[in-house]
Amino acid sequence: MRVAGYVRVSTEQQRDEGSHERQREQLKEWADRHDHEIVVFEDIAISGQSESRPQYDKMMARADEFDAVAVRELSRFGRSLQQVLRDIETLTDQGTDFVSITEDFSTESAMGTAMLQMIGVFNEFWANLARERANEMIERRRSEGKPIGRPRKVDDELLEQIREWDEKGLSYAAIATLVEDIIGESIDQSTIYRYCKEK
Repeated sequence: MRVAGYVRVSTEQQRDEGSHERQREQLKEWADRHDHEIVVFEDIAISGQSESRPQYDKMMARADEFDAVAVRELSRFGRSLQQVLRDIETLTDQGTDFVSITEDFSTESAMGTAMLQMIGVFNEFWANLARERANEMIERRRSEGKPIGRPRKVDDELLEQIREWDEKGLSYAAIATLVEDIIGESIDQSTIYRYCKEK
């Protein structure tokens, strides 16, 4: 199995103390025990609260190239529970498993399945609200004589709405479906991810 491992330390002191090296070693030891090939992505001296995590973004953009994403512990993966759950669901939608070694959590396990079911309940709630917003946008565009089909690029209004849905915790798959309803053509989750990360 091909695995993407993610390592993050939030301060230069942690880097100097070798925290990132210990994380990397634990991930590689785990991969060796399970006979997995692992590629490690590292963000050094970057807080979990930071919006800028270049290696994390690179890993998520390439997640469909891997069978699983692994971290030493959940706190290394994200800046908030909502973001962690949302990104785990995004991985699962792409057929990529998620593994946290310390918490012994895997989306292949019964606990992981139950967790995703809970995520689904909340996402369905937000998706219903978002769908109402999308329908309102479609009707307004029609009344203003604006085309409903795919524009040459997503305009500022729709881009703002995409980011609002992202902040509310909708999965990229759910956002892609809503955008497809508005522009009349399918759009990749990776494109939605890029829109959400662009400033």
